[in-house]
Amino acid sequence: MKKLFTVGAAAALLVIGNAYADTSVPIPLSGTLAKACNVTAFVNGPFDDLDMTTTSTQGSESLSPICNYGGTLTVTFTSLNAGFLQSGPNSVGYTLQVSGGLLAPTQLTVPAVVNNWPAVANAVQTRSLSVALLAVATVAGTYTDTITASVTPN
Repeated sequence: MKKLFTVGAAAALLVIGNAYADTSVPIPLSGTLAKACNVTAFVNGPFDDLDMTTTSTQGSESLSPICNYGGTLTVTFTSLNAGFLQSGPNSVGYTLQVSGGLLAPTQLTVPAVVNNWPAVANAVQTRSLSVALLAVATVAGTYTDTITASVTPN
């Protein structure tokens, strides 16, 4: 029994000795940065002074998303008034368009989702925005709506 114990202890010491015998050991490192996008808009121009007497395309505002990855992102446009400019009880429908073929003229009765907006890692991808009234205003007033543009990484 004593002999068996001695052989077992020697084997254990041999295993422990081998654990310290290497001259190098890998130390793995790992980290993850989640996909993220931000957006800015240049909207200090024609959108705050729309000509309510024409159905021609108006505006040359811009939207500039930037993401920390390459590929595409999703931009969702939501109208506070479901695609209508409102002045009291009066309303005028309009369409929103995004340059580069990203969004054809669309009335925002429901949110418009653009899921193929280009994303280049850490580079702004600016596109122009324009609107067109569906009809001219016939009742005097100040007509307003608010469009919210939200970005989501794909």
